[in-house]
Amino acid sequence: MQLTKTDLFTFIHKALRSLIYGLGSKLQTADFSSELESKNIVSILRHDLGLLHEHADHEDNIIFPEVKNEEPEMIKVLENEHIEIGEKLNVLNNILDLLQNETESKIRLKLGNELNFLFNDFAASYLNHMNHEESTVLEASQKYLSDEELIAIRTRIQTKIPPERYRIWLDWMLRSANITELIGLLNAMKINAPKPVFDNIISTAEKIIEPSRWELIKEKIGS
Repeated sequence: MQLTKTDLFTFIHKALRSLIYGLGSKLQTADFSSELESKNIVSILRHDLGLLHEHADHEDNIIFPEVKNEEPEMIKVLENEHIEIGEKLNVLNNILDLLQNETESKIRLKLGNELNFLFNDFAASYLNHMNHEESTVLEASQKYLSDEELIAIRTRIQTKIPPERYRIWLDWMLRSANITELIGLLNAMKINAPKPVFDNIISTAEKIIEPSRWELIKEKIGS
């Protein structure tokens, strides 16, 4: 089945994959013998893991209920995966609490190794879960819901996110999409978003997207 309606998953999942890949790279090169670097990586992880949790919350409370009546078993499986991922996230946060206050270098190194192992396990689960969603509930949402309903769901999610927080999400999404996806996304925003909002998005995109790609995108969206 070819998906042609509003897509509630692909852009945000690409952003989350980029975030996870970046965290993995930072973690495996972090010097946990340094107290300062340990505190910095704890701060980065708390922030970015918060984004992952926030996205799951949006799915649980806004997207999944719209499909649950039609596909109760599918949604139950995905909700259970969210619970399992949440448990892994709690374990990670416990390690971060220990690292935050640890003054002994040897103990930080041990905790850092443990954190790397647990994060890799968490990341594998999260990445697999996103693939599962894209092969199930993405298609179901476009099968059972009209484009107007899908747009309304997306709007509900966006209105729950404070402007400063939304800029963080937008940054990740713009960095993570390919040219074809960006052209489609920005053209849709050009049609549906108020001009001041769209102008702000264009300004943000121009700063984030590398110049060679941006010139091609500008030509296609007429900006």
